[in-house]
Amino acid sequence: MLAEAVTPFPVTIRRVASAADERELAAARFGAPTAVWRHEGASRTGFGTAARLVLRGPARIQEAIGRWRALVAAAQVESDVAGAALLAFGAFAFADDSAADSVLLVPRVVVVELPGGAFRVDVPDLGLPSSSRTPQVDAPAFAPEAYERAVTEAVRRIRGGGLEKVVLARDVRIEADGFDVGAALDALAERYRGAWVFAVDGVFGASPETLATVTGGLVTSRVLAGTAPRSDDPVVDDLNRAALLDSPKNRFEHALAVDSLLLTLGGTTEDLMIGRPFALALPNVWHLATDATARVRAGAGALDLVALLHPTAAVAGAPRTEALATIRALEPFDRRRYAGPVGWIDGNGDGEWAIALRSAEIEGPDRVRAYAGAGVVAASEAHQELEETAWKLQPIQEALRAAVVAPH
Repeated sequence: MLAEAVTPFPVTIRRVASAADERELAAARFGAPTAVWRHEGASRTGFGTAARLVLRGPARIQEAIGRWRALVAAAQVESDVAGAALLAFGAFAFADDSAADSVLLVPRVVVVELPGGAFRVDVPDLGLPSSSRTPQVDAPAFAPEAYERAVTEAVRRIRGGGLEKVVLARDVRIEADGFDVGAALDALAERYRGAWVFAVDGVFGASPETLATVTGGLVTSRVLAGTAPRSDDPVVDDLNRAALLDSPKNRFEHALAVDSLLLTLGGTTEDLMIGRPFALALPNVWHLATDATARVRAGAGALDLVALLHPTAAVAGAPRTEALATIRALEPFDRRRYAGPVGWIDGNGDGEWAIALRSAEIEGPDRVRAYAGAGVVAASEAHQELEETAWKLQPIQEALRAAVVAPH
């Protein structure tokens, strides 16, 4: 689909003395933030909606790239901040056939707070048509017993050949008499300080895993696959960490995810370097992690890398086609934006894109649905994989407990 022509529009970018004051002013005019992105002392907070681009189907990310480039070409930027540009936030559905909207959102105001200072980006209402959000089907959550049966069937299929790994997810519906997403994000940012904390178009969470970060042509990415629990007992915790690093099952699962990154990034980047796997400590789990760096080829930006990388073996499986078919067969629900790309992009092609993990989606004023998955390989045991999803659901459940008025 070709991007439609966009009428030129002004973009004003100005340094500000206080990001907190600017957020307060923007909230007074536009209400609660429409997009939030926070990571290690930096934040981007959007207010209001200048444009909400809705995308669907297998080419949704490629279509987003074309429509974003059309907006960037039409933007007439007046700025006193070197390198600053028009900003958009995105949240994409995991599956090609998902009923959920994939969205690229351009706020009216974005307040950017960085360690070196703060600035504000102002955009007028662009008057672009947008369809309404697709409501979530009020379906029961994937019961634990049914999830274990699905894992057992996945193991059978893997041992039968043609499939090495599949990531199976389950969902949990959480009801409350009102909750404050801002308070939930504050709780996530406080407890999970190294995570990418986000809220975009109704999906929010604290992801420990990036798809791609692009800054001035430098690409960084982090692969997570393989999980072990944390313990309050330091001796037990160290044993859990050592067992994760030595586990053939977890190291095999992790190697598949790293291979997936190598295969997809190789043709679009230069000087690709893959680090050694290490145990990443989060408050509730240990993860096997590998960091990668590269330089993006001329003409490509963060969204181009997202289109190549999604879905990774860390959230789908390997081989990709067979894993996705198994997910469709064994998961009785639409993942919507869970495990899909979420992040921001600017007019220079820079951006940060994470995988929407440790996340939930708002279904109504008093209900959210949280998701978590586990990587299934030939050595998997159904109850252990169920326990892993329970560990991964803890962050969003803790945050919601801190943010609700009266939980059910």
